[in-house]
Amino acid sequence: MKRLRHCGTGYAMKNRVLFLFSKGASHIGTRLFTFALSWYILSESGSGMDFSLSLLVNYLPQILLSLLAGHISGKARHPNRLLVLCDAASAVVCCLPLVHLSLISIYVTIFLLSAISAVFNNVMDAHLVHLEGVDNPESLKRLASAVQSITSGANIIAPSLGGLLIQVLPVQMFAAINMASFLLSAFGELWLKYRPRQASQPLPDKADSRAVLAYMFGSGKLRAFFLADSLGNFFVTAGINVALPLIVTTALGISSGGYGVISSSTAAGSVLCAVWRTKSPGTSRLQYPFGKMGFLGGCTLLLSLSACLTGHQSWSVTALCAIMFAVGWLSVDINIQTKTTLQLFVNPAFLGRVLGISTAISYVLIPLSLVLAGGLSEVWPAFVLPLASGGMLMMALVVLWGVERKDGNNPKRRVRISNQETPH
Repeated sequence: MKRLRHCGTGYAMKNRVLFLFSKGASHIGTRLFTFALSWYILSESGSGMDFSLSLLVNYLPQILLSLLAGHISGKARHPNRLLVLCDAASAVVCCLPLVHLSLISIYVTIFLLSAISAVFNNVMDAHLVHLEGVDNPESLKRLASAVQSITSGANIIAPSLGGLLIQVLPVQMFAAINMASFLLSAFGELWLKYRPRQASQPLPDKADSRAVLAYMFGSGKLRAFFLADSLGNFFVTAGINVALPLIVTTALGISSGGYGVISSSTAAGSVLCAVWRTKSPGTSRLQYPFGKMGFLGGCTLLLSLSACLTGHQSWSVTALCAIMFAVGWLSVDINIQTKTTLQLFVNPAFLGRVLGISTAISYVLIPLSLVLAGGLSEVWPAFVLPLASGGMLMMALVVLWGVERKDGNNPKRRVRISNQETPH
């Protein structure tokens, strides 16, 4: 009996290692390829508009195809086969720059890779809870944290490595490297084992988007996840992603080297948080982390105050490093907690579609945030944008928290909520 249990544990470990290997291989190749494409666009055209267009082309499929991706994921009976198919299709798409290298072919490549990624990520997230070896909430959180640590580490290593390789390798070679990474990822996914769906939880064939939306927003506890995450993306994008470069360059006059150190602090916080969560996964309950998101809003306010440190470059760099380290830590911590909570508590029959709709809601606000923040930065001083964003985020969180509490105290909704608070 002990021998059988040991074999089962070893097999589960092998399954998790294959999963992490596949994720790491594809992400490192994609990050190197993305860096090379960005460099090519900026070096060949020298146009910020062309670069912005590449970002828009990358976002559009995530917004437009998330609902379809959720539907495909919900119908998938063999998720590993679908993951292999996505990686194989991505490898084929990488052939486009090899055949003809131009801005048009690069835009088409970015669009198609993003479209395939929308399906791939939804399938992976929706079926992660069914991966053999993921037997309880703690193992799910540990695996999700390990995935986050790999992706965060790749986000640190790939740009630095790409900056060295781009001096000696053409862009086409990065496409070949990405093709190889996708094929390696597909090979690992081919051997993954997933548990079949429980017979008591069949997929509703007639469930439409309206029914899924009613399920998502019918409970205050569940509704808080989608609304708070969307508002968090909107305000943090404007208050940090847009405001930070402006504060560094226009308000504080920090050098490019200092800006690089500040940016690395965010990645360092992300990696350390992910590693910490693999050791300490925390509790599992249907409760949005309002406190952590509130601290993220507080970091935005601190970013605004840092603009006052003019004439003290060493102090300003130190302060910004500390703030961005906290931003990286909190962002990863919130992401791990929210994603694994949905994987545990959302009805498996709806999970793929729920993840698809929530992705669409979150992504559609990011381009809007970029446009509004870019316009306001032309008329506002650098410190006003993070001040306004952080303040409005914290007020919105207080309102959402109050609505959730009021909804939870409603006797008519207690039965529904208590049923959702039992992880499947």
